[in-house]
Amino acid sequence: MKTRIIKILSILFLSFFLFSCINIDTEITFRQNLSGEILIKYSISKAAINIGKIDKYDNFLPLPVEEQKFRELAAITNGLDFISFRQEETEGEVFINVRYGFSNIEALNAIVSNSNDKKIEVQRRGDRTYYTQKISNNKPINEETIELAKALFPDRYVNIKITAPQNIRTVSSGEITGNSAQVRYNLPQLLSNKGNVTWEVSW
Repeated sequence: MKTRIIKILSILFLSFFLFSCINIDTEITFRQNLSGEILIKYSISKAAINIGKIDKYDNFLPLPVEEQKFRELAAITNGLDFISFRQEETEGEVFINVRYGFSNIEALNAIVSNSNDKKIEVQRRGDRTYYTQKISNNKPINEETIELAKALFPDRYVNIKITAPQNIRTVSSGEITGNSAQVRYNLPQLLSNKGNVTWEVSW
């Protein structure tokens, strides 16, 4: 029993570590019928990639690094079209740009959700459209791990930008510029949040 608990805690720590080693920029453009395009730009440290390969925990990497996996996702997802992929590398970092077209919200969720738990909801209520995205739903993490993440990865972030077919009316946080809304979360602080974090935009 004790060994099992230690193994679970080790896996949770590893997934926390890997997720802390990434910067993510997401840009979603909606058309009037709620189809659109999504561009994901992210960088991940080679140390995190190597840990995933060595310890066979590559499923804990928050996003894949191989073009084939992105193509496979489009092939098995109704309403999702693979558009482009670009990868560049430096000595310590891998940079990925991937673009998809989507024709429905289910296809959009297939990109941003790594489980059956849908992260994005888009609803029309009255004369407004409401976009709601679940940013995090954290399990309890001990304070030592949180402080370690803050010390090692203070500048890692998640940035989200939405471009709507008409002017943005409200955002729960972030900035509005015409028909675009944008928010940035510091990743170590986001992971240390003990409650759910969601972002809502209306237009």
